[in-house]
Amino acid sequence: MIEFVRSRWMLLFTALLFAAAHAATDGAGDPQAVIRATIEDLRAAVLRDKSAIDSDPNHAVELVDQIVSPHVDTVRSGRLILGKHWREATPDQQRQFIDDFKRLLLRTYAINVSDYTDVSITYLQTSRDTDPSLAVVRTRVSVPGKNPLNIDYRMIQTEGGWKVYDVLAGGVSIVATFRSGVDTEIQQYGMEGFITRLSEKGSKPLTASHTD
Repeated sequence: MIEFVRSRWMLLFTALLFAAAHAATDGAGDPQAVIRATIEDLRAAVLRDKSAIDSDPNHAVELVDQIVSPHVDTVRSGRLILGKHWREATPDQQRQFIDDFKRLLLRTYAINVSDYTDVSITYLQTSRDTDPSLAVVRTRVSVPGKNPLNIDYRMIQTEGGWKVYDVLAGGVSIVATFRSGVDTEIQQYGMEGFITRLSEKGSKPLTASHTD
């Protein structure tokens, strides 16, 4: 079991990390516009396909993958998550980690997809770095039954537009949280053992009754 992806709040905002770049061509010069348009696009798609998702959660995986995968800096995120282990991994291990980790996140999002449609978002002022290719899009997120939480999207401008590579939920970096969990598992199982476990977890098929 990959225990470091169990928190529902962390799962939700990790899903947003991998959802937050679909509108790159609509707001190439405005990172907040990218976040705003993407969240609304994804919300609309989830609501539109609710029946299909309820009967087959794998449809949510396909939906999110189709919308977001071409627009996320998965390599940058993967390098940050692996940390020191990135340099120790072979190129094949690096590629496999990025592919398997993304697959696990997409699968995890499908399980918790209903949480996403109830989110209410207030957009705050975007912080721009001295490096014009970096920005932090700040939001305040409300979910029924929970206190509002500040969510910050760390973004980088690439040739393909603004892309998210990290999310801070209440000041806690998703990438840093995963890096800690990954480090623990690699120390316990070794790089090959960790990747095998990650691959097995992410490749399990989903069913309508799946609650993992």
